[in-house]
Amino acid sequence: MAVRPLTKSLLATVSDEPGSECRQIVHKSLCPDGGSPSLSDDGEEINRRSDLLPNTTLGYMIYDACMLEDKAVQSALSILSGVEEAVPNYSCNQKSKVVAFIGHLESSPSLSIAGVTGIYRYPQITYGTMDPIFSDKRLFPYFYRLLPDERAQHRAIVLLLIHFGWSWVGILVGDDESSQKASMELYKEIIQSGVCVAFMETINKKQFLKRGNTLLKTLFKTSSNVLIFLGTSEGVFEFSTLLCKKPSFRKVVIMPAMHLIHIATMIMLNRSLLISPPRRHVPGLGEYLLIAGPHKYSHVQFMARVWENYLGCCIGNCRGFYRPCNEKDLLSQVDSSLYDVNNFCYTFSIYAAVYAVAHALHDLFSSKEHSQLQSFRRSHQPWKIPSSVCCPSCFPGYRKVPQEGQQKCCYYCVPCAEGEISNQTDVEKCMKCRDDQWSNEMKDTCIPRPVEFLSYREGLAISFLVFSLFFCFLTGFVLAIFIMYRDTAIVKANNRNLSFILLISMNFSFLCPLLFIGQPTKMSCLLRQVVFGNMFTLALSSILSKTITVLLAFYTIKPNRRMSNLVGKYLSTSFVILGSFGQFVNCVFWLIFFPPFPEYNMQVEVGKIILQCNEGSVTIFFIVIGYMGSLAMISFIVAIFARKLPDAFNEAQYITFSMLVFCSVWIAFIPAYLSTKGKYMVAVEVFSILASSVGLLGCIFIPKCYIILMRPELNTKTGVMIRRTLSKK
Repeated sequence: MAVRPLTKSLLATVSDEPGSECRQIVHKSLCPDGGSPSLSDDGEEINRRSDLLPNTTLGYMIYDACMLEDKAVQSALSILSGVEEAVPNYSCNQKSKVVAFIGHLESSPSLSIAGVTGIYRYPQITYGTMDPIFSDKRLFPYFYRLLPDERAQHRAIVLLLIHFGWSWVGILVGDDESSQKASMELYKEIIQSGVCVAFMETINKKQFLKRGNTLLKTLFKTSSNVLIFLGTSEGVFEFSTLLCKKPSFRKVVIMPAMHLIHIATMIMLNRSLLISPPRRHVPGLGEYLLIAGPHKYSHVQFMARVWENYLGCCIGNCRGFYRPCNEKDLLSQVDSSLYDVNNFCYTFSIYAAVYAVAHALHDLFSSKEHSQLQSFRRSHQPWKIPSSVCCPSCFPGYRKVPQEGQQKCCYYCVPCAEGEISNQTDVEKCMKCRDDQWSNEMKDTCIPRPVEFLSYREGLAISFLVFSLFFCFLTGFVLAIFIMYRDTAIVKANNRNLSFILLISMNFSFLCPLLFIGQPTKMSCLLRQVVFGNMFTLALSSILSKTITVLLAFYTIKPNRRMSNLVGKYLSTSFVILGSFGQFVNCVFWLIFFPPFPEYNMQVEVGKIILQCNEGSVTIFFIVIGYMGSLAMISFIVAIFARKLPDAFNEAQYITFSMLVFCSVWIAFIPAYLSTKGKYMVAVEVFSILASSVGLLGCIFIPKCYIILMRPELNTKTGVMIRRTLSKK
């Protein structure tokens, strides 16, 4: 509908374009089409008054959009153009100017109309739309409505459920966008009230015929006896049509304010509850409608369907079973249960909308500034009315900062800082989000911070896990080879007991990353650094013992050496125990006085919560790392001195390279660890553990496995002597 001021006459036209089926749904309803007569009656009443819009005739044009978005847009463009065939950006009617649009009943067509009227800044007043999106004045600055948004209905439904003790309900939702959003809001309200939702099903228009039987099975299978329907008038008609297949349906259906409800729907949904919009008496409307008849109002085209549907007669050329109308045909003859003039759903809202436009125009025309009034009457363009502000309003997500040297009305709009929001216009100070929340991209809502740690689901963690398990099995395989060939020359020559201890400790070292990956817990935080430190210390003590044993063994084979008495069976074991004991003391002191624990760190990364292990004492952590480094450096120095010994004792060469790799990895670890944050600190440590362990395994044991498996002729006492002879040459 569109309301327009005219200077000479009253203009009323109705589009005959929509199909008859659509209008039959409108008129055969619980809320009959009292809207069109109401608008006509209101317009005539205003034009008869001398105190409201004197010397101005209020005209109107009425279009039936049939609840279709494309028809709504086409109707709006036709009204603006002044002709049926719309001409965008051009008005063919120069005698009058459109000043406002009234409508639509439902959200989707109203949204389509607002897309047109908003461009040209025409006010749009709706008498039935309840979608909360229209409350956003940033998107719809010229949109007004006479009913509260649907959140009030949601609260009413929840109170109804609580009042009757209905704690187990089902929800049926239409497939339109407004119904989907409304269902989510209602779902939150219901859950917060303590009522449980048995199911939530969507009635899809395209799949209605296919899924109809499935939906019926769900409705009859559920133990919930109360259903809530959220959707359009068309959706509730489809739902009632589906129930025709099951006359035994006896559940209570609660529906929010429906725009138009078919009589068949009313019959099928008996025992149901309907949230009704507010109703008030419209003076003179009931009498106006009851005396209305086709003979008196034959020129009113939009009433033709009313005569056909309620009186069974027609004007002009009759089609089908309709008879010609006569003077005795009046709407007062219609059963009041079908055409109740005192209980129309939206007539008062339309009445209020028309009068709101009329009073607004009256105030505008009554302006004391005569020159402005004359200018307005000559060329009225609503979008040219100027505003008078120093600065535009600051939208949510921004705050006002006063301009230096200016009055307080002049300010800058500055975005809220990270972690702060503003959810109102023109705020002077942004609100800080809670510690476990962060601001969204628009800075108008606080959202939960994501919790981050090195999860098993990440590609990096999966890579570490695969490498860890692979080298763990490889180390076990090497250990099995050494056990099988424990009596061969090369295994015995390199102190097989120390080799076994070294391989077992390295096996556990490869498993250490499993304590670092995944969500940190109290137990994993306590164990991971302690297990890692002790296993690596045991491995390094074994390597140091090997190196010293090789060096002592060389000197004991020389004649007249006093150290020959020191080389015994337990000397190498003593070095391992002595080297590991110091680290063990460090870890016990650490666990007793500064035990590690899991913590949520909200300061490391912006907008995230890092779930990490607090080491308790960074000093002791680096003491543990330094202790391992000291053992590695001593082993490296001793191995350098022993690297040129005869070939039979040439394991020192392998140890030299292994310690070089080990020290390089952990020296690079320190700056990398200190320069990373969050889960990447854990990743750096895991990488260092794996890299240094692989270096030890590859440099010390792979050459021996090659000789054992690929060159068995060299794994004999004779082979060892040949290698020694070749080395001397």
